Amino acid sequence: MSDRDNSQEPKFEIHIPDVIAHRGFSAENPENTLISYENAVKAGTTALEGDIRLSKDNEIVMMHDLTLNRTSTGVGAVREQNWHGYIDGITTKAEPAQPIPRFNNVLDFLVRPETSEGNKELFMIIDIKFDNPIDILDVLKQLLDTYTEIYPHLFNQLVIGIWNVEFLKKAKELFSKFRLCFIGLSVSAARTHFIDNVDFLSLPFAALAGGEGQSVIREAHLKQKRVFTWTINDPEQMKTCVLWQVDGVIGDNVTTMLENVHHAPKSLTNMQEYEAFVATDTYLASKRRRVYYYLITKAMQLASWKIIGI
Repeated sequence: MSDRDNSQEPKFEIHIPDVIAHRGFSAENPENTLISYENAVKAGTTALEGDIRLSKDNEIVMMHDLTLNRTSTGVGAVREQNWHGYIDGITTKAEPAQPIPRFNNVLDFLVRPETSEGNKELFMIIDIKFDNPIDILDVLKQLLDTYTEIYPHLFNQLVIGIWNVEFLKKAKELFSKFRLCFIGLSVSAARTHFIDNVDFLSLPFAALAGGEGQSVIREAHLKQKRVFTWTINDPEQMKTCVLWQVDGVIGDNVTTMLENVHHAPKSLTNMQEYEAFVATDTYLASKRRRVYYYLITKAMQLASWKIIGI
């Protein structure tokens, strides 16, 4: 046997992130609605993400904003409107018009056998915004208790997403059997308060684009933590995210993410193809774009400190 026959190519590996459907398949469906989550799963997403708010009558409503105004036919702050008799009768502004679901409707969808068929690893990040009343955690705990008693797999399927230290402390007490995720704008806050206390870090693309962001990805992986980034809708950004070795890419268009985050990197079969793939990663090659993200990062750090307190 020749030396050539004994030779081996360098080991080729590529890290494939999860595709996380931002508010469901929101590029093609009204955000945070059941149809958006259903179509994301049908399209092949590996994870879901959604936002929750507390209504006046203490129902947990799927809604990103403080108010109903932008996305629905309703008006006013979610916290100042009852679910029963008001929110339950409004629809989304986006077509096809959909009812505004409660979180228990989403849980009912998640526990259907057909939802996880073919994707046993499907999980969902519950984004609990910092401007919610902290009482939302107690209401969420009561709701989840009624489900996990019957469906204990939800402990692994649901990820509790929190933004500030006050919520972190209470979430660790109430949701000890669930995995926790820090969601925020600041790498510094992630390092100082969260990296040793949560399972996941979820940070915007801009926060990870510089040296500090790249460093926190490496540090998180050394600590056996996973890193997600958002909101990624540009295919070139998606390629960059893959090469950063993040663990999840959060975006609106499931089909586009699957093509660029899963199919394209999985099609690489050897080191030569991988190096060609790396060579085409030019998203941050422009000095102007790097400066732009640097300034955005500084603005986000200031906003995190002034608005969220970390």
